[in-house]
Amino acid sequence: MGLGYTGKVLEVDFTTGRISHRRIADEVYQKYLGGSGIAGRILLNNAHPAPDPLHPDNPVIFFAGLFTGTLIPGATRLSVCSRSPLTGIWGEATVGGSFGAELKFSGLDGIIIRGQAERPVYLWIQDGRAELRPADDLWGKDTFDTARAIRRETDFCAKVACIGPAGEKLVKISSIIFEGEHGRAAGRTGMGAVLGSKGLKAIAVRGLKGLKIHDAPRLLAWTFEQQNRLLQVFGRFAKYGTTASLEVHEERGGLPVKNFLSGRFQEGAAKTGGRALQEAYPGKQTSCIGCPIHCWQILKVPGHGGWYVSGHNPEYETLGAFGAMCLNEDIKSIVRINELCNRYGLDTISTGNAVAFALEAYEKGLISQGDADGLDLRWGNGHAILGLVERIGRREGLGDLLAEGVRHAAARVGAEGLAMEVKGLELPMHDPRVFWSNGLNYATGNRGACHLEGLTFAIESGIAIPELGYNSKLPPLSTNGKALLTFHMHNLMALYNALGICKFYLRADYGPQRLAEFLHKVTGWDYQWQELMGIGERIFNLKRLYNVKLKVSRKDDVLPQRLLTLNKRPDMPALPVAELEKMRQEYYTIRGWDGEGGPTPGRLAELGITEGEETFYV
Repeated sequence: MGLGYTGKVLEVDFTTGRISHRRIADEVYQKYLGGSGIAGRILLNNAHPAPDPLHPDNPVIFFAGLFTGTLIPGATRLSVCSRSPLTGIWGEATVGGSFGAELKFSGLDGIIIRGQAERPVYLWIQDGRAELRPADDLWGKDTFDTARAIRRETDFCAKVACIGPAGEKLVKISSIIFEGEHGRAAGRTGMGAVLGSKGLKAIAVRGLKGLKIHDAPRLLAWTFEQQNRLLQVFGRFAKYGTTASLEVHEERGGLPVKNFLSGRFQEGAAKTGGRALQEAYPGKQTSCIGCPIHCWQILKVPGHGGWYVSGHNPEYETLGAFGAMCLNEDIKSIVRINELCNRYGLDTISTGNAVAFALEAYEKGLISQGDADGLDLRWGNGHAILGLVERIGRREGLGDLLAEGVRHAAARVGAEGLAMEVKGLELPMHDPRVFWSNGLNYATGNRGACHLEGLTFAIESGIAIPELGYNSKLPPLSTNGKALLTFHMHNLMALYNALGICKFYLRADYGPQRLAEFLHKVTGWDYQWQELMGIGERIFNLKRLYNVKLKVSRKDDVLPQRLLTLNKRPDMPALPVAELEKMRQEYYTIRGWDGEGGPTPGRLAELGITEGEETFYV
């Protein structure tokens, strides 16, 4: 056992029912850290990926970050990694809350799941001891009811990760919901469907072992010293969370409107932003484990006989996806849709995109009212949007088509130009026409269109990382230096995922120098920040190599034509094709990749990446 990590993983084969504990060598942690770093290496070791992501041979890996469960504010994250059923390539979803820390407190850093159960099961882990239990009576239940039922059967304080009806029905935009009504979601790339294909309804974990830290007194002292500074740094974020930025993004052009067709949603943003949400639905501020910011809320929504707890408030992405993207100004419908997505286990970003796609296709006559099961799919119709989300979660009618994701749905109805996706993953609520580096980030990201893969727009907005040479805002509608920025941020965000750091802490001066200081306090390892960035580069390339084995290349590092041809506003032009190509080629050169976007053998050797299987266990 190392310091800050347990060194142990649980391997479960659902086909045979075999459960075993394995010990990972310390050298593996020193090379890949944890989270999706180690998970990526394990998946790459699976040299011949399963013929289909929903095949029993496709493993899914839950792995906590190296810092998760320590005293570091923001160190809460766990990664769920597998081949994505939505995109067919690298799949990764991260989640905060308390589950990752609880897993480490139980004596485990990760869980590797293979095979397929004959009947539904759930996995119960208590201080490292694990057993499979029948889940026939849970199959069909939503995530809130499932979590409550499992806690009653196991331990009231257990942390539960589960799928809802969407994951059971193999909806390819389904998510895994953690901690019931708290609604922490491993949302992207369809990880809920992978669990559903294996017959795994849930994982419940309870741990009381704690973690050993190299320099706990100094780390604890630093944490206490930082409380007031962190609250000042996060400002309105500590009151409104991500919802505070909705009106800001709308004003500066980052909020996508009407399936990326329109430029303004000013009145609608005021009606659906953080302030309007809290005025309509007062709630209780809460946080992920050990975080002083308390950036999210458990809402109270009026129901029959008074107030009842609805669950996690809609985040910025959800407000944008079911608000501006659909021209929906009804905050009540968005709150209900968010709750429904959490209960069914649906990724709100992809589901919102699917609904916006359907609304545009309906407007253009590509989907008829008959196809829409009688729903009046006009822009802004909150009631119809809610009905369509229900159908997606149950795979009924038009929902069955949209459950496959917008790329597949668009191909089926002949509307490819309406599908806002990259590599099959629907775009988040950050329009790259306002920050051109974000366009390159989407195009070259390993899992597809993902703002958190790079967060380059945060640096363009003025967040400083002095070690990397960024001290002030950058011209957003320019290609100069954007390939290098994307290179740096892809590597840094790969580090965040491996360490288990919440990416909002980028604004709290969590640059590579600070991360290296944390690493020493937690593990005792003396890494320079440059070495740490090298690990981030190794992890990013590892995921790219996994994708290359699945035939991803230059042809896939593209953006939807709408972003390249349609101006957002008069002062916000489309991202010209030639400018994107210029940035992409420069990015490949900086990476040391070949002309098709693949890491060269020489670059892989420099990064210490072997294409064959790498020794992992001791």
